[in-house]
Amino acid sequence: MPDQTFYQRYARLAVQVAVPLQPGQRLLIISPPETFQLAGEIATAAYAVGAAEVEILYEDPQVLSLKVQYAAEAALQNFSSWTADALTAHACAGQPMLSLHSPQPHTHQGFDARAAVAAGARNAALEEYGMRRSRVQFSWSVMAVATAGWAQQLRPELPEADALEWLWQVLARLMRLDAPDPVQAWEAHAAHLMQRCAALDALQITQLHFEGPGTDLRLGLPAGHQWFGPLVPSAAGLRGIPNMPTEEISTLPHRLQAEGQVRMTRPLVVHGHLIETMDLTFEGGRVTELHSPSGEALLRSLLGTDEGAAHLGEVALVSEDSRVSREHRTFYSTLIDENASCHLALGRAYPVTLKGGADLEASEFQARGGNHSQVHLDFMVGSPELRVTALTSDGRSFPVMQHGKWV
Repeated sequence: MPDQTFYQRYARLAVQVAVPLQPGQRLLIISPPETFQLAGEIATAAYAVGAAEVEILYEDPQVLSLKVQYAAEAALQNFSSWTADALTAHACAGQPMLSLHSPQPHTHQGFDARAAVAAGARNAALEEYGMRRSRVQFSWSVMAVATAGWAQQLRPELPEADALEWLWQVLARLMRLDAPDPVQAWEAHAAHLMQRCAALDALQITQLHFEGPGTDLRLGLPAGHQWFGPLVPSAAGLRGIPNMPTEEISTLPHRLQAEGQVRMTRPLVVHGHLIETMDLTFEGGRVTELHSPSGEALLRSLLGTDEGAAHLGEVALVSEDSRVSREHRTFYSTLIDENASCHLALGRAYPVTLKGGADLEASEFQARGGNHSQVHLDFMVGSPELRVTALTSDGRSFPVMQHGKWV
């Protein structure tokens, strides 16, 4: 298990970089019960930099899993109103929020429909919270943490304690906690990715063409799109890092301008269900065909959530030689796996990827090419065979990525 020094380094990273806490702010930490010691160390670090109050909300994935398996059908359609009210009120007040994330082992095989109902109820109850989060109206971040269940899923051949120790060591590398000064290491890493964003913004790209095994997809980018890197300013102007670890830069695909086929290249866990493969066909920006032997019913249910669920809301570029990719492992965590590979997302877009988008009404955002949905489903499409070509407003065409890596 990590010692207190490790937790202190993690906590410093949390309140100085992930969610740059300011004196007088109230921090809400959402944590698995298992990482209570780390959550407490983050609270200590938050008070040390002047937090007015720190609250911790513990969410137990095992209890959530039990609800999916055993609760009455009617109960699945309800989500705790006090939780939704608390999160929404915190977001409306513009106060920072930090989520300590460990993925739930895939325990819902055979419970697809029930898991989808429970997820739909949660998404609906948190609609306003999700909208404010996607507009970065408050500072927020999701940081990976190790838990015994996740560790055992990844390394079942090891004793539980050894598997957990191994996973913490891996996360230390991915989150740059192994650097002499993790804060400085993240500042340098973020600056490098932000330079890529600026370079791509300057090119005025109008279309990206993805080509690889099972993939031939053209994505239009709306006028005014902007590349979104790790440093994201909140409404208060504080530049935090929403996902840690992160190796991606992303932007807004036009909701009506996706044409062609795309194949998912890494396994994906959706509501506790493992999806091994997925092939999608897009016409006029909308999914018209879907094939997934291991998760088709669940995915079709998600696509039917609302009008925006069948359209794309994000396109992200990640090099196949990223720090996460070099681990040569699937983590069954979207937070981690999406940083090993280029990826797309069905559903909700981030309005901050459009110039002035955070100030637009939903209808205006959609009119300019953005997408709105209760769903945001990331899926990986990168591989060592992937090519990404850009077409610019002046008619030029040039490679952005070859063999899954930056050109």
